Amino acid sequence: MKKLWMMLIALVLLTATLPVFAADVGFGGRMIWAANIDADGVASGFLVRFRPTVTAKVDDFNTLFVELRTADTQLGLPGFPFDTVTDFWLHDVKLTTDLTGALGLELPFTLKTSLGLFEPGFTDWNYVSESGWENYYNWPNKIADWGPFHQGGIQLDLAISQLPVALHYFSDFAGDLMMIGLSGGFGPVVGWLTFQLGSAVPGDGILGVEAKYTGEIAGFKLGVPVMFRYELNAPAADQAYTFGAGVSVDYSIFHVAFGYEGDSAHPADNMVADLAVKPLDPLKIYGHLYLDMGKDYTATTTSELTGVDIGVSYKFGAPTFMVGYVINGTDKSAIPINADTFGIASGVYLAVDVSY
Repeated sequence: MKKLWMMLIALVLLTATLPVFAADVGFGGRMIWAANIDADGVASGFLVRFRPTVTAKVDDFNTLFVELRTADTQLGLPGFPFDTVTDFWLHDVKLTTDLTGALGLELPFTLKTSLGLFEPGFTDWNYVSESGWENYYNWPNKIADWGPFHQGGIQLDLAISQLPVALHYFSDFAGDLMMIGLSGGFGPVVGWLTFQLGSAVPGDGILGVEAKYTGEIAGFKLGVPVMFRYELNAPAADQAYTFGAGVSVDYSIFHVAFGYEGDSAHPADNMVADLAVKPLDPLKIYGHLYLDMGKDYTATTTSELTGVDIGVSYKFGAPTFMVGYVINGTDKSAIPINADTFGIASGVYLAVDVSY
């Protein structure tokens, strides 16, 4: 609790001093509280997410962004303390500068830099499910948003004026990670090409390509993403490649989505299906199905089913209140709830999500 108070005091001091240096200061963030009574009748509650932010427009060409975070957690699982917030830290401190604008140059491109402690955010392939289950677990999906790096980093973003493409470069200051990327959009299709180098070994790295189509046909709003990533010189124990695809359809008050991910070890790995109905604008009735087709079966894990989430949400202005029920698979692992902002293993849950 002492750590929490120290960080809150630091945030107050920061917000008090920023107006002296910045012409425009904005405050925001997100807070999520949730409670769970699991299948065994064990009750728990926790502030699962608290992320206050400050955005200061220092001048016409420089913007400073600061974010504090508490540790996200999962309810209904042993080993999590539900009585107090023990982890609270400075997650992002990023200064973004429009170099070409500051220099007063009229060029056929713009060059911006980002310096500080932050996630590169090169790309996070445009999955269509609410939770991103088709982009789940460890390698090789985490090429997209590694970080932030404790030693800091620098990112360069070069946008070409007459072309719908941009070049990107990121490096941490220790030289342990480098990423380059090319992004662009052509009509209803956007895409990324990426290369990540995480070591100095020649020939190592991860290549990535992804694209997403977004459009409307006869009143049906469609989203169709695909992605593929390949690790060069992957050790025999690692997955050499991963791939994924999805499709979402919105029509009137109905929403349906399906996502799929596989890799060289499990051609059929994670699958997710979403179904939602919005009879009123603030009211949503939803259901999510999660399958892990790449499980290693044991005496307690006998099914591909990871879990089913059924619930109702209602927006009372800015906050969204939700109540739902989780039916878990045989391995009792938590499944992502509320777009993967927290996890529930089983039973009834109640949550409130507010962005400000």
